[in-house]
Amino acid sequence: MDKKLSHKIIRDIKQKILSGNLKTGDRLPAERELAEQYGVSRITIRNAIARLVYLGFLQTLPQSGTFIADFRKEAPLELLVDIISSNEEVDQSILIELLELRKIFETYCAGRAVIRMTDPDRAALRGMISSMIENKKKPAQLAEIDYKVHSLLMELAGNNVLRHLFNSFKPVYQFYLKTFYSIPQNAAGILPYYKRYCDAAELRDDRVAAFVMGELLDFAEQATVKLIGKLPSIRLNKED
Repeated sequence: MDKKLSHKIIRDIKQKILSGNLKTGDRLPAERELAEQYGVSRITIRNAIARLVYLGFLQTLPQSGTFIADFRKEAPLELLVDIISSNEEVDQSILIELLELRKIFETYCAGRAVIRMTDPDRAALRGMISSMIENKKKPAQLAEIDYKVHSLLMELAGNNVLRHLFNSFKPVYQFYLKTFYSIPQNAAGILPYYKRYCDAAELRDDRVAAFVMGELLDFAEQATVKLIGKLPSIRLNKED
């Protein structure tokens, strides 16, 4: 029960900070006041504050109190993971920035993967691209295969840090793929890029492969941005 109450308090304070109702430098009320406000124990408040400090939303100064931190400048990677793994609404600008970050590290990994590919790897890639072409009118199947293609390339790239980042971004990928392939024209537009990437892999040309992946992700990002601009809200993880 305390855990649920703590999560509710964390969510409430986060929303006030993200909405601007609580601004950087503002002092948070004392634990006793917050406990009375939310109708919980001071221990529950303390746990909520500790989590918000960990995420970079708050900072506690000895003998001074707890203040709203400049989370955009000071927050650690855990805040990003918290945002994309929660059931809360995500600001459109954050999602766009995540897509931009994706383009940077996946372009690099796409070229690196080609260098490390074996013949069975190239065969597996060809099979996935062929399956995408065969299922070009089936959005759900396209989204599933698309994710597998990029997962394969991340694995082949052999960079564990970027692989973990890719895994952390799974909710973003799932949202993006579902949104992107909901428009039939997008499949027709992106499949030629995948075919060109496959050709570059066959030729073992990592520079062309990286360039083509950059174009592919540019196309996907632009199409997705147009779609999310029309959405009233964005929730990466839908509640059951």
